[in-house]
Amino acid sequence: MLAAKQRVVAQNPLYRVGRLPASHCKEPAVRPTSVANVRKYYTEYIRCLDKVWKPVVEKAGFTFQSPRLDVFTGKTRTLCDVQDSAAYCGSGTISMNATFDIDNYRKYNKLWARTTMAHLVAHEYGHHIQRLIGISDASATRTSYLKGADASLLESRRIELQASCLSGVYLGADRSYFPVAGSWRQRWLWTISHRGDEWGTQRDHGSSKSHSRWTRRGFDAGTPSACNTFTASTASVA
Repeated sequence: MLAAKQRVVAQNPLYRVGRLPASHCKEPAVRPTSVANVRKYYTEYIRCLDKVWKPVVEKAGFTFQSPRLDVFTGKTRTLCDVQDSAAYCGSGTISMNATFDIDNYRKYNKLWARTTMAHLVAHEYGHHIQRLIGISDASATRTSYLKGADASLLESRRIELQASCLSGVYLGADRSYFPVAGSWRQRWLWTISHRGDEWGTQRDHGSSKSHSRWTRRGFDAGTPSACNTFTASTASVA
């Protein structure tokens, strides 16, 4: 069984689909000044992600299904049963915290708030792709056989860094239309290089250095084959 699960994560057909096509979508023009606006931003963004990933997932031989979007506030209960900035749950739901986005836009750098939104929703969508192509299930099975917390955390980092890499793949393919250029690109690069688990309670998402490296790797390549974290060395997913 484990050998079969290893093939799913390490030799998945998604790695052979080639370069992702551009969605020709611009960054959603709506700004996160209200819950309704945040919902509209993510709805438009996911529609563009669907446009590109649907034919790619089907080309790899899998059935595509669009994720459900759950936009919540700090005062409401998310369908994924978390109160984080963003989350994906196995039922196919992407949960995004509107309070987090609105506060960031109001109190801090507005461009940072936008690049964070763009990265996070594409990252959670990356988890959705993992679910559709069997990687999520295979990784969960692999984890159940692992011994020790360190081994489980390593597996978690492979999953999380792959999701961020896939977010980079989408933006890289669509860079000319979004566009990912100028000050937006510079702030995005800053954003992805300042998201790491070294400031958290456990090493389950990857360091800021690893996160930046894998996200940029996906962006530069524009193809899912660049995101095979399951054959990468332990050091590269630290």
